[in-house]
Amino acid sequence: MSFALVTGGSSGIGFCYASILASKGYSIIIVSHQEILNRESVESLRHDFLVEVHYITIDLAVPEAAQQVYNFCLEKEWEIEILVNNAGIFFFNTVDKTELSQSNKMLQLHITTPTLLCALFGKEMKKRRKGYILNASSICAWTSYPTIAIYGSSKRYLKEFSKALAFELSDFGVKVCAVCPGAVDTGLYNLTPSIRKRCCQWGIMLSPYQVAQKGIKALLKGEKCKIPGKINYLFIFFIFLAPHFLIDLIKRHFKIMQDSD
Repeated sequence: MSFALVTGGSSGIGFCYASILASKGYSIIIVSHQEILNRESVESLRHDFLVEVHYITIDLAVPEAAQQVYNFCLEKEWEIEILVNNAGIFFFNTVDKTELSQSNKMLQLHITTPTLLCALFGKEMKKRRKGYILNASSICAWTSYPTIAIYGSSKRYLKEFSKALAFELSDFGVKVCAVCPGAVDTGLYNLTPSIRKRCCQWGIMLSPYQVAQKGIKALLKGEKCKIPGKINYLFIFFIFLAPHFLIDLIKRHFKIMQDSD
């Protein structure tokens, strides 16, 4: 039986990916370290879409995680037709003030684990001459922004890796897409509900469901890179025009905020 496997699929954008794929009739495998949320999301998907749903509780930030997930799927004879590498973390801080454990966790989640999952499941897709891989990058892949140096760089890696992998697998019926959203309507930015509502109305922010919907549509169409939301194309354009002194002002503002804490 063919499955769609979604990392970080028990909440946020990941759960939206899982829901959209379930609505299209795919059986779902959710992978995350949150046991309770895994169970709840599985029950919700089964109830709403009447499809087969399973979960794997594992910390994807450990070096052997990708191999363990792959081995588990082999043992269960779960054929992965769609792989969605969505799991990740986000925080603001300078590199030198970030705990090494946090830096390592981000690198494992954003680079090592998705790369190895692509290699392991991509090899199987190549043999079957059919499959889809979606890697969650970010609009930050185009920025050199202070306080998100590791995050932005890791997302740039995912974007470029996905494009190269797409070319490698294109002759074998396997489609690969990097989805690069901008601001998403979550509590991450500490904005009031009214401001978040206006940002969504103006198109500055997209809902998690909108991001997932546009991402899945792009993947199935065979697009190699998708930037959800037209306003984000303008954002990228202005990034290239931004002078270095503007980045410096942002850096100084962040330093002042840190010093005042």
